Amino acid sequence: MNINVSNFRQDVSKVRLSKEAFNELLSAKNTVEAATQGRRFDEAPVDIDLRDSQVLSAELRNIRNMIDHQSHVLILDGFKVSNLANFKSLVWTFGSLLGAPMVQNHLGHKVIEVYDRGGKSIEEGARYHQTRQGAYVHNDGVSDPLPIDYLVLACGQKALLGGESILIDASAVYAELMGFPQILEELKCDFYFENRGMSQEEQLFKAPILSFSSEGIPLIRYFRVYIESAHSKAGVPLTPSQIQALDFLDTVLDQSSVQHRVLLEPGQMLISADNKFLHTRTHFIDAHTPRVEINDAQSLSDLNRYMLRMWLRNP
Repeated sequence: MNINVSNFRQDVSKVRLSKEAFNELLSAKNTVEAATQGRRFDEAPVDIDLRDSQVLSAELRNIRNMIDHQSHVLILDGFKVSNLANFKSLVWTFGSLLGAPMVQNHLGHKVIEVYDRGGKSIEEGARYHQTRQGAYVHNDGVSDPLPIDYLVLACGQKALLGGESILIDASAVYAELMGFPQILEELKCDFYFENRGMSQEEQLFKAPILSFSSEGIPLIRYFRVYIESAHSKAGVPLTPSQIQALDFLDTVLDQSSVQHRVLLEPGQMLISADNKFLHTRTHFIDAHTPRVEINDAQSLSDLNRYMLRMWLRNP
């Protein structure tokens, strides 16, 4: 398999919807808001006929094509708004038109608020999006047996300090590991994973860490803390060979040669092919005391680091 490593360190492409496409998106958002009065903003499906929004439809197809067949990651700019309710509605509408939203927790939520609640740590059972911890390289689909086509992370507010997104192309990881065939073969075997936070009943499943698409593109599923936890719950300790493979993988993921850092600004949206890119963030410090709940009337400028996350499947 020939893999070109020369492009892994290029800047992430930044794009912006045209004015006409964004106006069509705003019109769709207004329709969605009228249909969701009195309900959680992501509860009702977005029932919009894109044949009435030709420009937006064409630009959405272009974004999908970039993620599916070209760079596999991009930053979409131009989503800066003033208050939280408006931000939620805009992101939910856009994401629902880009793909089919997936449920992300046992409550049935299809949009997850990513901010520090000030509670327990990942090691104590919290999900990553509830903490301000960094340095855990992962992809989001690690908790779901079915892969995510598009990961959307929309920035409402950045941290006082830190909180950079670190992006790692699975192809770059594979290229680094090609010199260690025994490690590669171990990572292609099944490991236990857990559906942490996805349902009331805890479930374990098996999947390889490294696999390949029908086009031969490396795919990855990884979150070491979750894997170790799943093996412990299954009563099947990781073997010395598996631990060695994970140690090799972690060392590769820690190399600057495979990493690209992005600090999302308010109003920017990161879109990536989740099973082709790992990501993490740096530890961050917020300006204010953490809160468990945030009121929708809150101004985004007054918040701590705040992101909205969607998992989408190609429509």
